[in-house]
Amino acid sequence: MTARVDNPGNIVGAGPRRGAAAPPVPRVSGPDEAFLLAEEKLGYGTSIQYCWVLDHDPGRDAVDRFAEALSRGLLHRSVGPRRVPGAQRRWLRSPAAPQMISGARIDDAAIGAWADEVLRATDLRPSRGPAWRLHTTTTTQERRVVVLMASHLVADGEAIMRAIIAAADGAVVELPGIHSARGLAAVRADFRDSARQVRAAGRSARAALRSAREKRHSARPASTAESVSAAPTYDPYRAGLVAVDIDRDRWHACAKAHGGTGNTLYTAVTCGVVHRSGVPVGEQLRVSVAVSKRGGPEDQRANASGGVWLRIDPRRRWPDDLGYLRALSRDAFAAYATSGTDVPDDLQPLVRMMPRRVLGVALRSVPAPDVSVSNLGVLDEKVRAIGGVPASSFLLRLLVRDGADRDLAVPGPGLSTWIVEYGDRVTMTFAGFVPEYYGDGERLAGLVGDELSAWGLPHRFW
Repeated sequence: MTARVDNPGNIVGAGPRRGAAAPPVPRVSGPDEAFLLAEEKLGYGTSIQYCWVLDHDPGRDAVDRFAEALSRGLLHRSVGPRRVPGAQRRWLRSPAAPQMISGARIDDAAIGAWADEVLRATDLRPSRGPAWRLHTTTTTQERRVVVLMASHLVADGEAIMRAIIAAADGAVVELPGIHSARGLAAVRADFRDSARQVRAAGRSARAALRSAREKRHSARPASTAESVSAAPTYDPYRAGLVAVDIDRDRWHACAKAHGGTGNTLYTAVTCGVVHRSGVPVGEQLRVSVAVSKRGGPEDQRANASGGVWLRIDPRRRWPDDLGYLRALSRDAFAAYATSGTDVPDDLQPLVRMMPRRVLGVALRSVPAPDVSVSNLGVLDEKVRAIGGVPASSFLLRLLVRDGADRDLAVPGPGLSTWIVEYGDRVTMTFAGFVPEYYGDGERLAGLVGDELSAWGLPHRFW
């Protein structure tokens, strides 16, 4: 589901016409700023990984050309400085050259482990360094593996796909240079923006106080069952990571045989892994379903995703009829289309001015789902191929990490999953963040394998 956005906020447009006044430098705002605040105030960074396995090696030169094409688009952004405290930061063109890291040859059976290690080790900070980089290696069977790592701050999954398609089309996006953040004009612009943000913070504080009073008057005691929920800690080196391929035709035939769709089967399989793990669940299994809120081609926001919450009766077990999930999803999406359930952007001016310690305490009180699911749909062929060679295997996933290598004591799903379709297969990826239940990759793979086998779905792990 995609909701049209009439005012994207921080669109990066083409450069000014000769003789025309330069457009204002876009500010980092909305959901983009949420990732920036997490980085600046709490030290948390989120990296998205795309991984291509190419059975026919197009050569290192093809990967270099891919990197060069990406550097001419929206991925190649950085967060520029502000001259006045309280003002929002600026989007600028990154001054860094495209980064390419070439690794030693690996065994074909080690592709999954190699991609896991790249994901765990990556810590991109666009406010002080590159926002993306490419890693590549070859295998003993002469296959080429390419990994794109990108900061979630500069692009969500859909924005990265758009950037790759634009790169394939040879598109060039004009972005403001570092000079636009210098001089008296930049200082005056920052003074004006800072004043706006102070006023907005005042409005946010008043709204937050009203909301708190209303909740106090209407609050009901939480049941014991509702409070029983695992509190995950995001340690990237303890997260269980799993990637698995499934035959695409078998997947959709299975969904149809159980009265569902590929999407409801995906949700059911994910819930089944949660049940098999033994992780405590309250009165409802809370599933966050990623939703695109991006508009047309002119919507160039870095992040434009929302989330629909499904509250599933934990007594439900699958394999079984998927009609329950279809009806539940349909009602949840209909409700979201009219009201939305995302955290409003108008709270960010207040968050921006919160001390680090206060913000950390406030975040720990935010309710979190038990699991998150992200269906990327059918992969565009321009995204699938590098150097004219389509990937035989492809995955997308992300990981949150702390710059100081601490556990991330913030609310979040105990299990996150992603799915994408291409060619003759479906690839699902899993990240388990509660080691006590999901364990390492080996234990999580066992849970996933048992669940897929229960559905009668042959599978192959990376």
